[in-house]
Amino acid sequence: MKDMQASAESALCPICGEGHVTSGVEMVDYTYKDKTALLPLRFTSCDTCGSESAGVAESRANKRAVLAFRKTVDGLLTGDEICAIRNKYKLTQGQAARLFGGGPVAFSKYENDDVAQSESMDTLLRLVRRSTEAFWVLVDEKQMKAEFTEQKPATVFTTASNVYAFKPLREASPHKEPEFHAYPTETRSWK
Repeated sequence: MKDMQASAESALCPICGEGHVTSGVEMVDYTYKDKTALLPLRFTSCDTCGSESAGVAESRANKRAVLAFRKTVDGLLTGDEICAIRNKYKLTQGQAARLFGGGPVAFSKYENDDVAQSESMDTLLRLVRRSTEAFWVLVDEKQMKAEFTEQKPATVFTTASNVYAFKPLREASPHKEPEFHAYPTETRSWK
């Protein structure tokens, strides 16, 4: 089943050089290790010669769809799940690569489903997804504490008569949340 979508650009056909190509998507059955799924196959189609082809962008999207499915079948975290772990700890892709390993652009590749992470990398990511304590032990081990010691902003709340700001007393340990103490910031009378 083909669903043709008009391309924003009306490029010339790379095969005949005369017709204009239109982007399309076809849902294709793809089987891997006895598991089958419908995956989107992206391509362009010429309105003159009728040829279908996949350029760089379409080929990259097709490869990513296949790899994401294979990672799921193999029991590995998907790119979106890896991105969620990194965002949970507010890590850049570079920090994640230094912390977990895998090379300077590994997390970009993992998250875009360009490359499948190893089973050991997957296990490590699952561990820190599950345990904040494990994350902080790893930060300690990699000597990256300095990158995670920013003071948290004060939290402000109001009561009927006072405004309080909760400020961290100090960062006692990177493994624990800081202690907060309430300090009245001003007294107001509410009508």
